Amino acid sequence: MIDYPIFEMPVLGHRLIFAIDAITHVLVSHGAAVGGSIVLALTQWYAIKTNDQKLYDLVYKILFVLFVAATAIGALTGIGIWIHANIIDPPAIGSLLRVFFWKWFTEWIVFNVELIFLLLWFLTWKTYGWERRRENLKFGIVYAVASWLTMVIITAILGFMLTPGNWLKSEFPAQPDYVASLFNPSWIPSLMFRTFFAIGFAAAIAMYWTWWFTRNDLELREKAERWFGRIVLITIPITAVFGYWYYLQIPKEAKDLMFVAGLTTKYIGYKELLILALLGAFALILVAVFAFYLKPKAVPFALASLMMISYVFLVSEFERIREFIRKPYVIYGYMYAHGIRKFDVPHLEKTGVLKYASFVPPEYRNITEENKVKVGEYLFKLECRVCHSVNGVNAITKKVKGLDENAIYYRIGTLNSPATPFMPPFVGTDEERKALAAYLATLVNQKEVLMTKNK
Repeated sequence: MIDYPIFEMPVLGHRLIFAIDAITHVLVSHGAAVGGSIVLALTQWYAIKTNDQKLYDLVYKILFVLFVAATAIGALTGIGIWIHANIIDPPAIGSLLRVFFWKWFTEWIVFNVELIFLLLWFLTWKTYGWERRRENLKFGIVYAVASWLTMVIITAILGFMLTPGNWLKSEFPAQPDYVASLFNPSWIPSLMFRTFFAIGFAAAIAMYWTWWFTRNDLELREKAERWFGRIVLITIPITAVFGYWYYLQIPKEAKDLMFVAGLTTKYIGYKELLILALLGAFALILVAVFAFYLKPKAVPFALASLMMISYVFLVSEFERIREFIRKPYVIYGYMYAHGIRKFDVPHLEKTGVLKYASFVPPEYRNITEENKVKVGEYLFKLECRVCHSVNGVNAITKKVKGLDENAIYYRIGTLNSPATPFMPPFVGTDEERKALAAYLATLVNQKEVLMTKNK
């Protein structure tokens, strides 16, 4: 973080932009790509086995929707994640590339294979027709396998960021154990949890679109909805088992942050509401699936829509919690959220961070009474802007409201405390801490002046 260019994202902030991009990508990658490929290839096989051309044609209609989602939204948000991650926390991406370079390179190749076979599957469907249906199915099977293999690699990296395990042979210079990094404690359980959740999610998406595409053929709706409903019901208990195994691998300190992650500190007193919301979403899914399974011809569109909203809510909340509980780290136990390695902290507290801040102008790397506030602004950009904007989302002005410079100075020294264990510590000399406090104090004064003028 220190020796990389500084990019700012006013108003929305880096954190919210990344969350929107990442959650959208997960919804598409799980529902349309990984889960969608498995569910639709399986349904295509089932249509061929039962010699049901109507069901076969229905699969194509649903595939069209998922094809557009995967190639447009999925590809765009996937690139967006790379761009955002490199802007927000380049040291973290650098560390992950060092450890997982060949795995990521393999994933890139597999991803290209995935796209090629998705195109072949979709574009040859009509030209091959019912007569060459078995040949077309082969493209779908390869696409499904390739989609799942991308998840295999990506979940290894995501698991490593939360539960890296005993992956370092030495701290400095850092020598990774590549096998231990890959086989981190949460890789397999998180992979299986995501796999079966994705299959269930994709089957629910297929149920939703089946409702639309079979308005004039209730017999086809009955067969298709029961088939997709059976898939959802099978995946739910399996997902729960692997989800519990995944939960057991999470460090205790991370588990303690789950309610904060799900509710934010502002609403932490409403834990029961979060539990009720999660259970309510799960109950809605079960009610909808059983309704589709038992009386597929009579299920109203509103219930189908609520089922989809519930799945989206569960995916979004899971991703938010998974990302948040890593705090104060971006790579657990190794690198803080602001990109400073844990074992570099003692050294940087003696020398200061400005000494290594290559993209801070030279005249602001030495603190004087005249430049103290400007230096503090650069320190804010180096260590705080990953999570905080100035006046926008998660605004720093709200955090320091009502505090004078002295109070801000002491608060900076207790960031990573039992009260806020999710915040990384301020790293730097006492002079740098004072400079940051001076800058934040000016924001408080500016806010007060603006409020006075508005009155």
